[in-house]
Amino acid sequence: MKKSKSRSFVIIGLDRFGQTLATNLARTGHQVLVIDPDDNLVTALSDIVTNAVVGDPTNDAVLRAAGVHEYDCAVIATASRLSDSVLTTINLKDLGVGQIVARAASDQHGRVLEKLGVDMVVFPERDMGEKLVGILDRNNVLEYIEFSDRHSIVEIPVPENWIGKSLAELDVRRKLGVTVLAVNDPVTGMDISPDPSKPFSGEETVALLGENADIDRITK
Repeated sequence: MKKSKSRSFVIIGLDRFGQTLATNLARTGHQVLVIDPDDNLVTALSDIVTNAVVGDPTNDAVLRAAGVHEYDCAVIATASRLSDSVLTTINLKDLGVGQIVARAASDQHGRVLEKLGVDMVVFPERDMGEKLVGILDRNNVLEYIEFSDRHSIVEIPVPENWIGKSLAELDVRRKLGVTVLAVNDPVTGMDISPDPSKPFSGEETVALLGENADIDRITK
C-alpha cells in the first residue's frame, strides 16, 4: 500500500476525541500540534506529537504564537461550547489557516460553523451511533471491520443452513456475493486456506468479506 504524503495538523481541544485524533495522526507519520488550556492533557501528549501548547484557543495571540498558520489543517476537536467553537474558527480564518475541520454538537451548531466558512463539519457521536446501530442490527456479528463505505469484514458463527455442507457445495461467492476469508475451528484454530470439501460442523466461525447488503442477508 502506498504511504500517504505526510501533512501537518493542529488539533485544538484534547478531550477523548481530540486525544485519539492527535495520537493516531502522529503515529501515522504526520506533524501534529496540539493546543488545550489543560496542562495535564497537553503534557500527556507532548512525547507523542510534534509540538504541544498550553493555551486558550479563543485567544488569537495564543494561536499566532503557536504558528497555526504554518500547518495544513486545523481541527477544532471540542464542541462543548458554541461560543468557543465560533471564536476559535474566526481566529483560525483570520490567521490564514488553509483548511479547517470542526466538530459540532448539534445540527444548529454545524450550520453556524458552515456559515463561518469551516471546510468540514463532523459529528463524531452521531456518526458513531449510526454505525453502532448498523453493527448491532446484525444479530450474530462477533467482529466487525468497515472496509469501505460499501464493504465490510465480519466474523460470525457459521450460519445454521451451512452446517453439514462444504464451501464447495455452498458456493458462497457466486450465490451469496461474499468471500470466505478464513474459517476458525475451536479445535484446529484459524485456517486462512480452508479445505473447500470439508463440511461445517457448526462449531466454527467464519470471516466474510462482502458488500454490506450481501452480509446483511446472511447475518439477519
